[in-house]
Amino acid sequence: MKAKEKPNRPGSKRRAVAGSASWLALVAATSLGIPHAETVRAEIKLPPEALESGGRYRLIVQSYDALGRASIIPAGRPRASTQRTITSADLVDGVRIDLIELGDESTSASERRVIAWVEPGEADLEFDARRAKPMPGSFFGVAPSANETSESVEIVLDRRMRAV
Repeated sequence: MKAKEKPNRPGSKRRAVAGSASWLALVAATSLGIPHAETVRAEIKLPPEALESGGRYRLIVQSYDALGRASIIPAGRPRASTQRTITSADLVDGVRIDLIELGDESTSASERRVIAWVEPGEADLEFDARRAKPMPGSFFGVAPSANETSESVEIVLDRRMRAV
């Protein structure tokens, strides 16, 4: 008597990711149990007159499900984050960064936001800057994560953090 064969049915995590052509999404779902992974491309610029010195700066970029009105940076954990040491010339030309968002799709892409800021200094030992918050005097900008008209999100650092 032959053993009854069970149809090969992938788990719900795999099914949700199959429509996405991203290898990262497949790895995240199968290895880490994360149902959603997406790359968000951001281009960050700063007006040339904004920075006074030609030193080195720390650029931090984070994405969130939504930004609350009470604070520029929500208290929750960002979906993605990174930091990089840059110069003022880099910012004037525009710095391109890829953020890899991990999480679920409970928040629609139109509600998600990307925030970037620059402060004096260099990138520190916290590789991904997940816990970083802007210092008073930092230049920052915010943009929607989803952009229907182009491949990348453009963020202009045209605001300055106030001292608290």
